[in-house]
Amino acid sequence: MAWSALGDRAWLFKAVGKDPRERLARVLELAGRLTEQRIPAVHDIVTSFETLAVHFDPAAGGRVLRWLQSIPPPTGGESPAAGRLIEVPVEYGGACGPDLAAAAATLGMAAEELIRLHGAAQYTVAALGFSPGFPYLTGLPQRLELPRRATPRPVAAGSVAIAGAQAGIYPSASQGGWHVIGRTPLRLFDPDSPAPSLLQAGDRVRFIRGRCEEFSAVRPAPFAAGAIEVLDAGGLDTVQDAGRPGWQHLGVSPGGAADPVMAAVVNRLVGNPDDAAVLECAMRGPRLRCHQAARVAWLGWGDDRAGRPVELHAGAEIDLRGRTRALRGYLAVAGGIDVPRVLGSRATDLRAGFGGFHGRVLRSGDHLPVGRPREGPHAGDWRVIWPRPTPPDSLLELRFLTGVQHAWFPGKTHRALRESIYQISPMSDRMGARLDGAALECDEPAGLISQPVVAGSVQVPPDGRPIVLMAERQTIGGYPQIAHVISADLPILARAWPGSRLRFREVTLDEARDAWRVHQHELALLRTGLAMTARRP
Repeated sequence: MAWSALGDRAWLFKAVGKDPRERLARVLELAGRLTEQRIPAVHDIVTSFETLAVHFDPAAGGRVLRWLQSIPPPTGGESPAAGRLIEVPVEYGGACGPDLAAAAATLGMAAEELIRLHGAAQYTVAALGFSPGFPYLTGLPQRLELPRRATPRPVAAGSVAIAGAQAGIYPSASQGGWHVIGRTPLRLFDPDSPAPSLLQAGDRVRFIRGRCEEFSAVRPAPFAAGAIEVLDAGGLDTVQDAGRPGWQHLGVSPGGAADPVMAAVVNRLVGNPDDAAVLECAMRGPRLRCHQAARVAWLGWGDDRAGRPVELHAGAEIDLRGRTRALRGYLAVAGGIDVPRVLGSRATDLRAGFGGFHGRVLRSGDHLPVGRPREGPHAGDWRVIWPRPTPPDSLLELRFLTGVQHAWFPGKTHRALRESIYQISPMSDRMGARLDGAALECDEPAGLISQPVVAGSVQVPPDGRPIVLMAERQTIGGYPQIAHVISADLPILARAWPGSRLRFREVTLDEARDAWRVHQHELALLRTGLAMTARRP
């Protein structure tokens, strides 16, 4: 059984078989075996139509591969036990299915015939992705196959849609390019539930006619009294921590701080564990007021108090509205920002709208609760200047590993990737860094069947402009991956401003692992130094 490197933080299996159903059956069979025998080093097991990814920390790659090689391959002789049969009530047409009439006309049939065919089929959940709980459903009758809409537009939560040879259900309001033919009142994803996703890969789905009742309004639960008040919010201030690994199989992005190194360092400056919740700010920060005495620290600004613990009395203010030195800056308060954990993390998932402070960016007037502080470094005549500032006109270097679809691209494309200078586009965000520069041509004319991705995956969309996936990435994607930026270099990209120039350099998997070890060693040295500072009288 062959495993391919999906960057330096996942192994990828691709099933073979005569038809898509056989390949999916092999994937689900293997996923069952791995789940039963899972070892602690594995963060998640993510399945898609014909592929399966096993995610882990970059330091554990060799250990995880040895475990995987001990697992018998899927036989494909017998299909795995069928998943649950879930009946999904749908109200077709009208306001619930605004594309029904046009879709039926394009297909050359009456709307009632489309509804009959759609409801007569039985579907299989091949994968969950795009957004938390979004099911990609195989089994759509061939007569209902339609290309995606030319332009995505807002789609309501619960929308039942078709595109290509698949059906799907939008768990939350989002942008979508599928044809919406109805809506269901079922809540497909609830992050506060012990079993957050209604559907799992391998489940069977049947649509039945029903009423589309509106979702009941969910009022955000009140937080504890806030010790930190936001007087003036920055452009994009969010609560972030180390992220929520372990839920990618349900379509939930691991998310967390875009620059986990800066987040960990600023936490250590106030005595917090590395995964405590901090404020992540982009381009500029907020003005805050402390309603109780607090020890705080910030990194990413150029003022003389950055990089050291600062003791503040009740009523003191912090003004970080100046331009950040790096694209992102981080502020920690001793005790951590004590918003509720959602799926094990306090990180804000902006696309899904949960976690952090009510799933959104901070606004003026918000009050942030703070946890119980621990002993931390004592302020003195020292400061941490790390990571060191990069001159604005410098040429950044990103090391990369060969992508899982590298064979789809001709030699001239690989040369262009290695030799070209790219600029970071202003269209970049926490999900991905879009790059302007030489367009990358792909030899493979057919579209890619969606498969797992990792942070650092370099996707090539039809326009040829590469996208490097970042913290709040999707869990599976349909663009070919020509390369994977190594984990040790992703913080460089997270700090870089739009317009920054960069180039790529190919390395081996062993070199990527060595770079990660150096990265971790530097953090360990910093931890030791700060611990010595904390012990001073």
